[in-house]
Amino acid sequence: MLNEKLHKIQTLSENIRVLYVEDNPGLRANIEQLLGKIFPNIVSAANGLEGYKMFKKHKPRLVITDINMPHMSGIEMAKKIKSEEPDTKIIYITAYNEKEYLLEAINVGVFRYLPKPAKVDQLLEALYDAVKTIQNEKNKHLYDAQINDIFNYQNNLLIMFQNAHPVIVNQRFLDFFGVETLEDFLSKYTTMDSMLKEHEGFLSSNQHRTWYEEASADPGKLFHTKMVNCHDENRHLIMKYREIPHHNDSAIVSFDDVTELNLLALFDKNSVDKDKVLQDKKTVLKFMKIVSENNAEVKLHNFYRGLTITNPTVIVHMDDEQVVVKTSYSQLKIVKLVKNTTISSEVFPSAVLCKSVKEIDFDKQMITFTDMQFIPRSGNDRKYIRLEPEGNEKVTLFIDDKKFSGEIRILDISIVSIKLELSALPPHFETGTNANISMVLPTTHAPLSINTPVTVYRIDEFERCFHVVVLFELNELKHKGMSEYLSNRQMTLIREFKALEIKS
Repeated sequence: MLNEKLHKIQTLSENIRVLYVEDNPGLRANIEQLLGKIFPNIVSAANGLEGYKMFKKHKPRLVITDINMPHMSGIEMAKKIKSEEPDTKIIYITAYNEKEYLLEAINVGVFRYLPKPAKVDQLLEALYDAVKTIQNEKNKHLYDAQINDIFNYQNNLLIMFQNAHPVIVNQRFLDFFGVETLEDFLSKYTTMDSMLKEHEGFLSSNQHRTWYEEASADPGKLFHTKMVNCHDENRHLIMKYREIPHHNDSAIVSFDDVTELNLLALFDKNSVDKDKVLQDKKTVLKFMKIVSENNAEVKLHNFYRGLTITNPTVIVHMDDEQVVVKTSYSQLKIVKLVKNTTISSEVFPSAVLCKSVKEIDFDKQMITFTDMQFIPRSGNDRKYIRLEPEGNEKVTLFIDDKKFSGEIRILDISIVSIKLELSALPPHFETGTNANISMVLPTTHAPLSINTPVTVYRIDEFERCFHVVVLFELNELKHKGMSEYLSNRQMTLIREFKALEIKS
């Protein structure tokens, strides 16, 4: 057991210097010999004054000392040592066991108090505990220093909050605002609430809620923010609020500067650069990288005959040309069936349209997209469900009480609109034109007949036809009938899609 304990102490004490202070020459020689078998670095002294001088010269981490010695007591020496190096571990070996010595030793900060003569097993146990504590503290200091470096030299601006008050900021934050300390920042800016500037679609404080309250209500969510740096420049940053585990009153808030992506235009309705940014594939990929690095939620959206198919998605790889995502089997199936796919994220300024699929890997449940761009609107933004009909609906269009004589069919239908395909356009037929429509929709019971005024909302011209979207308002009875028709149609399409999954 003693040899095992010796080996453990030797393993832990490789870089630990020890000071041994004892005024009895014979005892000092014996203990020095024992300590020499354990520690590679030992210095000794014959009294407290000499011991203090040796400490100043060698800076040992562990001190073993008697109490009652000439010139300076062990306790007086310990007080001086502790005032200079509080982490020094002090073991007393003394014949004095009076209560006042013990209390004074405790007040100084004794690590262990052993009776003289100390038994070898007691001394080894005290030495083992001391060197183990020293190594643990050393590891903690290294860890704290590493964490401090990581915190300070992140590219992101970082703030640690406790009870909604900032307590620590990193160097990047200080540099951004051109201040030396957090105290300098608070004296200059008064409040953190004014730090985030107002911008359409961005997080900032308002009369109802501070930005911190809104962010802390949804931890992990990414927010767009705008701040002004020390050079009076508007900067676009992505903010994330993270709770510190087991400390509900503490959080880390990070800001990732994405100004160089020039995405502010996407949030400005009047920006002349908006279309250019929307079509920039590199901007899409850079933004996806931010989403991926922050583990933000991403979703894939497709439409099967108007039926929305949406599933969570994970970005697993990306480079300068493509992005690889992992998603559910049902989403893989629909991507294979339809032409376009959109990707959405809480932090995207708008949905991303994926026009080209390079590869679908059903075994790994991965899809590789190559041709992507932001789009102003996507199908998943629809207020109303728009579904493709079965194909046996009857529809007639009347313009100025005259029946349209060309070919016509329903492409999709909602509770407030219909998209029609016309073989030709009637004269003077344009956006804003008023007309009437008559249609018969099959149901499980009696057919649903609807006759209603409509207004032309949009016209899209193709090589051999025109797609026309018309809007209408139905009365209560017809509105109920249309709702039932769309609900039944939706269930039919769900069953149809599931059957496709099973067949594949």
